[in-house]
Amino acid sequence: MSLQIARVALQISVDPLQLAIVALILVATWVASKLLGGFVSKTFRRINPNVTFQAKRIVIWATWLIGALLALDQLGLELNLVLIALAVGVVIIIIASRDFLYNLAAHETINLYNQFKIGDWIQVGKVFGRVVDITWNDTVLSTPNNETVYIPNSTITKSILTNRTTQGGIRISVPMTIENALSLKEIEQTLLAIGVELQEELVPEFKPEVRLTKIDAKTSKMELLLRINNPAKGKLISSEVLKRLKIKLEDLQNQ
Repeated sequence: MSLQIARVALQISVDPLQLAIVALILVATWVASKLLGGFVSKTFRRINPNVTFQAKRIVIWATWLIGALLALDQLGLELNLVLIALAVGVVIIIIASRDFLYNLAAHETINLYNQFKIGDWIQVGKVFGRVVDITWNDTVLSTPNNETVYIPNSTITKSILTNRTTQGGIRISVPMTIENALSLKEIEQTLLAIGVELQEELVPEFKPEVRLTKIDAKTSKMELLLRINNPAKGKLISSEVLKRLKIKLEDLQNQ
């Protein structure tokens, strides 16, 4: 090893002309990295800030790697060492950009299998929201609380994903407990009437349904089944059903 190092050292000349060429190469490399970095920023800035940053970093590092190899070649470095340096540089770039590359590959997987599209309501892990954008790096969701969540594409392909958007909307169940002293027929009619009142929020082709799920000594458990257009309003509509049911039951008891 020491002999090889000594041989390389002897091959490296300190000729002023070579040093000037090396300096010129480094200056040209610096200028090229600035120009290419600016070009990448202008090209990718409309796609996603994370993509722009990663792409710019890769281009700058690749430019400096080429410039460094050209400079070393001017100094008379052996070809095998240049190739080793090139391989090491490529490995470093891949390691530094692995997250971006994973997300880019996952983006292609999402497009290939068409698991969801912009406008769909999906659930990834504990996050539920409407897809508002699909970039090369992440998928952007808007939650029912109007929060914006950025999920890396690689996380989506590795997680259990539920697409809760269907052609006929999403069905919700509004459970309730009713005293047996009240007429089940009147309760059913009341719940169906509430469904009619909320018709603007429901899918027109599907009618509200009432189901009796359990009967105890003093109470009966029922549920109102609705198919709604907007999954984000599920909790709001359930709350509105229970509120209107309470008011109507009070009116029935006062009659």
